[in-house]
Amino acid sequence: MAKRQGEGQRPGEGAPLPQGRGGDPLGLATLAGVVAVLVISFANWRDVDRIDRSLGERLGKLETRLDQVATRMERASAAAPQRGPDPNRVYTIQTASAPARGPAGAPVTIAEFSDFQ
Repeated sequence: MAKRQGEGQRPGEGAPLPQGRGGDPLGLATLAGVVAVLVISFANWRDVDRIDRSLGERLGKLETRLDQVATRMERASAAAPQRGPDPNRVYTIQTASAPARGPAGAPVTIAEFSDFQ
């Protein structure tokens, strides 16, 4: 009785795979998948690198602009005249005929100004 090819053989002891142009379709699909993942990864890496450089340039411009604005504000505050009364000056106010509370010879006098409009 003749044995058919593959009968009575243990798994893994089959006929040798043919070495030809076709190759293993699963292996080719895996290789194509790995190549596709590598190409996509490289494209993403280039995009991330480009965005990183762009953001670095924009951040540098913002920092320069912020320094310019801060310098202008310092100059403007130093050159601007003070508004209102000088807090370091002592003002003399005539309170002799004004209504008052407390003793006339108190060491501290607080004068209140109001506008009733």
